Amino acid sequence: MKRLAAVILMVFSIVFLLPFIAYADIGPKPSIKLIVLNPPEDEYYLDLLIDSEKKNSYTNIDEDDELDEDMLNILKEYNENGWRPALVTGTNVPLFGNLTGEKEGDTMVHKFSYLGTPKRFKVILVEKSGKVTVSEDIERKAFESTVYYDYATNEIWESSATLSYIKQFIMTFTATIIVEGIILILFRFSLKKNWKPFVMVNLFTQILLTLIVFSAMYFAGSMAAFLLYIPFEIVILIIESKLFKKYLQEYSIRRRIFYAITANVVSFMLGMWAILKVW
Repeated sequence: MKRLAAVILMVFSIVFLLPFIAYADIGPKPSIKLIVLNPPEDEYYLDLLIDSEKKNSYTNIDEDDELDEDMLNILKEYNENGWRPALVTGTNVPLFGNLTGEKEGDTMVHKFSYLGTPKRFKVILVEKSGKVTVSEDIERKAFESTVYYDYATNEIWESSATLSYIKQFIMTFTATIIVEGIILILFRFSLKKNWKPFVMVNLFTQILLTLIVFSAMYFAGSMAAFLLYIPFEIVILIIESKLFKKYLQEYSIRRRIFYAITANVVSFMLGMWAILKVW
């Protein structure tokens, strides 16, 4: 039991260190997916306003592109209380992005990424007519952040991770119960006698798995979560083997452990298939 607690503590320590590791120049980079709701009908450019000093700035746009000079000059000249456009006036470390977005249904999507992705920013939107709209400032919390900006109301907010956690947990828990339940029956264990430990053990391990993997995704990105998912499944296998060995009824200890290993291997393979399918 002490060994199991040590393994869990080690994994939690890795998760909490991920935010610091992620900002090194290896591995995934921070990003912002900015979704503009009710976008203007007129042509527009969109940039992120930052309040850092301009020094040794990287040029983040190619002025050889066919850009509207009037709209570009409005962005270049904008500076209110130290807030300036990140793409147009430059950042201390590179920032990838475009002044124009991509249409998705009734929305426009703008993507910003790399080391220059700001933690705190505003949105500035310049229309062909010369109209300038600036949002309130917002502080990005997620490593791979999804932010919504409603042009009609000039409101801005970051997508909540909590709802995503709950949805993902319901999906994975339901799938796990179905798959491992079928295997439990194939191993000829009685559902009537074993449903309670079966459900409780899977509930515990799925909550743990969701917490660990989604924390990694939130703080360090999807690649970090994927890399953590594989070794943590081994931790889950060890936990379930010990718990099923103790709490499952009927048959030998060896059979209970073999069931736990088989169920976890099958669940892991199906989970990996689903992840790769989505990617």
